Amino acid sequence: MVMKENVAEEEAKEEVDRLEVVMETRSLTEEEEWIYAECNLWCEVVEACHITNRSWDFLPVRNNLSGVWSSIVKVLNRTVVAGLPLRRFFKGKVGNGDNISFWIDPWLLNIPLKDVCPNLFRVESEKRCKVSDRLKLLDSGLDRVWNWKRMVMGVETISEWEILSSLLDAAVLSRAKDSWSWIGIGNGVFSVKAVRNLMFDDFDISNTTVFEWSNWLPNKCNIFGWRAEMGRIPTASALRYRNIQVADASCVLCGDVEESVDHLFTGCIFSARIWQLISSWCKVQNFFAFSFKDLLDSRNFVGLSGKAKDIFYGIIIVGCWCIWRARNLQKFQNKHAKVEETIGEIKSLGFLWAKNRAKIPSLNWDLWCKFVIM
Repeated sequence: MVMKENVAEEEAKEEVDRLEVVMETRSLTEEEEWIYAECNLWCEVVEACHITNRSWDFLPVRNNLSGVWSSIVKVLNRTVVAGLPLRRFFKGKVGNGDNISFWIDPWLLNIPLKDVCPNLFRVESEKRCKVSDRLKLLDSGLDRVWNWKRMVMGVETISEWEILSSLLDAAVLSRAKDSWSWIGIGNGVFSVKAVRNLMFDDFDISNTTVFEWSNWLPNKCNIFGWRAEMGRIPTASALRYRNIQVADASCVLCGDVEESVDHLFTGCIFSARIWQLISSWCKVQNFFAFSFKDLLDSRNFVGLSGKAKDIFYGIIIVGCWCIWRARNLQKFQNKHAKVEETIGEIKSLGFLWAKNRAKIPSLNWDLWCKFVIM
């Protein structure tokens, strides 16, 4: 016991010496030095009190503990702006990757990678590993280093592996230190004023959403999209809500959770693979939606404009239509849904309708497959 106390005392002294060196090199004032030391101490206290062997949240909190930190986390979880909890507006800014957790902290997206790839997270040996543990900055580029409990196998796990690999293509490391940024309104710096402005901009007295029809799609697709946005298509959860008995309410395509509109089109691994392939086909960055409305709004955030943006919006609706068809064929005709067949149907139906209804006379199959919209 005495030996452990001596070791802990030595480590504490080394940490104090390190902080003093950092403060001296930064030419901080006395007030700034005090704030710097207090922030580091605050982080250590939170980690010691709230992190457990089973807590995988980047804002860890124990339900049986009260205090300032618990109150802060509750506010960040319960305050919803633009349909998202306030915690989603904080994102890690990776420098050297020494202080940001690869799986637990949001850094590539505004959600942690453990939520994007839950099956991969299960087979990870070091769940609290840092970004620098998995990505090594070399002169030739980034080297990826993995440490799995067992071999990565299974359709869902391999699909997640492909998604993760695609996301990591955009990762960039540097020699700078890691930091955190506010991705809401403002210049990347958090303030109460920025939160207030964000909540004010989100205020909507009408509380209604108007579905925008795609001019080049037939009415059946637009009506389907309109009904899906209102939650009026007969998913298992919608039928149960109307007191209709459903023997098996799990998702037909993945079987993981109860089938709802948001899960079927955004949360299901089958749909996630569809949107990944569509992103690659349309030459836009990968997008992740958490609701059907987010899916429809994705056209505003992928960097397209003009006719290409209108066509992309129609492709999203066609994609939802074909996913629903694949779901019905599997449920009622026992025809197993395949991603490749569904993508082929999206491209062929989209080309048929775009060629005849979108007023693009120069469009042909070759240009369509390359997504060259004149």
